[in-house]
Amino acid sequence: MDRLKAIINDHFYIKCLAKNADREKERRFCRHDYRHMDEVARVSYNLLLDSGSLAEIAVSGEASGSDVTREVVYAAGLLHDIARWVQYDTGEDHALAGARLARGILARAGFDAREKAIVLRAIREHRRGGPGASLLGQILCLADDLARPCAKCEARMDCYKIEQMEKIKSTFLMARKA
Repeated sequence: MDRLKAIINDHFYIKCLAKNADREKERRFCRHDYRHMDEVARVSYNLLLDSGSLAEIAVSGEASGSDVTREVVYAAGLLHDIARWVQYDTGEDHALAGARLARGILARAGFDAREKAIVLRAIREHRRGGPGASLLGQILCLADDLARPCAKCEARMDCYKIEQMEKIKSTFLMARKA
């Protein structure tokens, strides 16, 4: 868990969160702050754990050992939206910019080359998931949607994503019941 603390306390990570907050200070909809990223990390880990896929990641060589695997999953969640500010400023896809910006944070936190590759790929894939994406990329994509508190959102009725979020959440809940 020291590596996750290192991410959270990384000066550049904190700077990225501050830039996100600055660009989103007038935003009525979901913000891309620490709370969102932490929730995505938690939901991602729980999805993998509940589905038995966490062991699959460890066995497949994506990561090894339960503590290491947890740190890899949480790192992806904590870092997945750090470049929203870049997208606001330049139009560059925040998933691609985020993977680029996360590389140094992961290195400073002590992640090895294989772990960095897993996390960076998942960050790049988190907007689309889908065929060809890594398991962690797919899970991060789903968790990014499931972690949004749409039911409690004051801007819910004006949100361009509300129908998509409702569909994803109901499909997910139906699949869990099956």
